[in-house]
Amino acid sequence: MILDRVPLKPLWTPSRSIVEQSNLKRFQNWLFVKKGLYFRDYHDLWDWSVTDIEDFWECIWSFCDVKTHSLYWNVVVPDPKNWAKTKWFTGATINYAEHIFRHKNTNKPAFLYQNEGEHLREFSWRELEKHVATVATYLRHIGVSKGDSVMGILPNTPETVIAFLAVHSIGAVWSILSPNTDVKTLSERAKVLTPKVVFVHHSVRQLPSLKHGTVTVAVPVSDEAPPWHTTNTWDDLLKIPSPPLEFTYVPFEHPLWVSFSTTVPVFHTTGGILLEHLKLLTIHQNFKDSDRVLWHTPSDTTTWQLSISTLLTGATPVFYQGAGLQKGHLWESIDRNKINHFGCSKAFLETLRTSLPTLKFNSLQSITTYDAPLLAEEFEWVYQYVKKDVWLVGLGIHHYLGSSLVGGSPTLPVFAGEAQCMLLGCKSTAFPDKSQLVTQPWTNDLLAQPLPSIPFAK
Repeated sequence: MILDRVPLKPLWTPSRSIVEQSNLKRFQNWLFVKKGLYFRDYHDLWDWSVTDIEDFWECIWSFCDVKTHSLYWNVVVPDPKNWAKTKWFTGATINYAEHIFRHKNTNKPAFLYQNEGEHLREFSWRELEKHVATVATYLRHIGVSKGDSVMGILPNTPETVIAFLAVHSIGAVWSILSPNTDVKTLSERAKVLTPKVVFVHHSVRQLPSLKHGTVTVAVPVSDEAPPWHTTNTWDDLLKIPSPPLEFTYVPFEHPLWVSFSTTVPVFHTTGGILLEHLKLLTIHQNFKDSDRVLWHTPSDTTTWQLSISTLLTGATPVFYQGAGLQKGHLWESIDRNKINHFGCSKAFLETLRTSLPTLKFNSLQSITTYDAPLLAEEFEWVYQYVKKDVWLVGLGIHHYLGSSLVGGSPTLPVFAGEAQCMLLGCKSTAFPDKSQLVTQPWTNDLLAQPLPSIPFAK
């Protein structure tokens, strides 16, 4: 059981209808009907999730309808000496991008995009699928296959979303850096990853040192030619005839994307990220088909991956390119474009205290700080000046884990300065106090048991 300090008065309490209509409640009802399991409250559910981890993660797999193209024979085989070596869903073969495109429909856009100060643009599922299929065809044509590395030096734009999904559709491995990254760091990353293809934004002034034969694709920012030689341009790619989108299936532990801890590459697994993000975004963040979700984050962060994974839930992500501070543009966009869930860093939300226009935010249901809960007085500010009836969530996203150990629950009250709960399936013996856990640098010693999204390092 989690031992929490309980303040006297919550700042927000979910209504009965919010609780009953939440995805978490739907999961509890599913457990009762399918498994005969009854839990009085969130804490009972959490106890079970960290006690019977095999049954819990298989229930997440089934409830979220993860599609495998071959049978698995073990849910979890722990390695007590190294959680990163734990085997999950042995034998399963999956594709991350396939789980996104199963939500395609003609009644709403796949995603929305806004460059700061410009109008909102819609991208239909048909347009997204066509472009992803075209880029995937190009990648296959030049010899990129399952397990090969593809790098992006790209900002938060639609082309980045398309390239990301095309890479994963063929089972290749993605890595990304900001166009603002210095050329020395770019060259060091390229030397480690040896990508077959690098997608490069026009705003990059100098290419990194690349292995001979590496293909570069220039992604446009204007009609001007880039200041460096390129193999192809993005417009060239989109002219290629392509067959319908096809998916390459990979094992659970196959790398999905690569991040870096200093100079060491960290390989995040396809199954681990798929399962963890489905749990986090569906059950804890309570994203639904009709929702619009805006994560304000650069493209080279773990939270940008959450923007992409929002598509796994059927919700519509809104990709916003810009600092968000000028003349309250971001707040105005949230209000005007009827954003239901907004996520940003704790520091970013603090800076907005001086640039908050008078808006009603009628559609806004939740605000999430993804790196830590706010301080108690900052909680008070949100409820006094932003919106009285909003669910304020404090995640603690660990770059290494690709997710968080603490976060929110749509069935629990919000108290000033605190994360609502330990997330389902997450337990720490070193720091049983969830508020302490948020501030700890990542080590596997934080965990009392394995998680599917723990990455591996080569």
